[in-house]
Amino acid sequence: MPSLFTAEAKYDGEFILSNLRDLMSNFPFLDGKNITGKLLSTYRDGKIIRVNKEFKAKIVQKGSEYIAEFLEPNPVKSVGLPLPSPVLLIAHEYEEESEKGVVEFPIVEGSLLKIGYSSYFEDEIKKILKEEESRILIEGTIFYLELQKLKSTMKEALTSFEQENFAYTKTSCRKVLEESKRIVSSWKTVDGSESLCEKLNSVVGSLYSFASIGGPHQGVVTREETEFILKNTTGLLLYINSLLKNQRIT
Repeated sequence: MPSLFTAEAKYDGEFILSNLRDLMSNFPFLDGKNITGKLLSTYRDGKIIRVNKEFKAKIVQKGSEYIAEFLEPNPVKSVGLPLPSPVLLIAHEYEEESEKGVVEFPIVEGSLLKIGYSSYFEDEIKKILKEEESRILIEGTIFYLELQKLKSTMKEALTSFEQENFAYTKTSCRKVLEESKRIVSSWKTVDGSESLCEKLNSVVGSLYSFASIGGPHQGVVTREETEFILKNTTGLLLYINSLLKNQRIT
């Protein structure tokens, strides 16, 4: 579950984020962990300024409060934000040490969680939740190895839709669906059910067939049916990823 939250970026001998009370009350296990995500925007002189740069930071307790010490990449320094500044961020993942080295984990998968409240970013948050939720979910999900390439293709589809290049959106969705169809066709059961597996195969096949009109082939390409294909392909990819990661198929 990517987490959308606000904080204050400032310089206190080093670049840090403060005012993390709401984030840490929801996710206390982040204490001492490195988190990664994006610094989405800042508020300055009555205006929202989009930044949209990746960040990495370590959360530590300092006195009675938690702060996040910026590591690299550090958008506050690279962009040259005036400090202190209120900022809106999205946290995707955190790191854990293991015998095999550093392993990345999603904070929680499945949906986008808004934490806390800030009058500065109220309209910006509403816009993100309406227009960018699918992209944030894809970016914030740890994908099964076999699906890593499809994650990139899905992000291309989302970007091209935002740019109103609907033909390319459908082409990218078709690629995702074609590979999904190949993967699912080898399964025998889903959650122990042969019937559910058969129906999933039918859904994937029907959506693939629907997406084959237009895009790389001659045919109808409109915003409405492209958006329908895009949303359903995104949901299908996340579902297949969950089935594979949690070993729910045979």
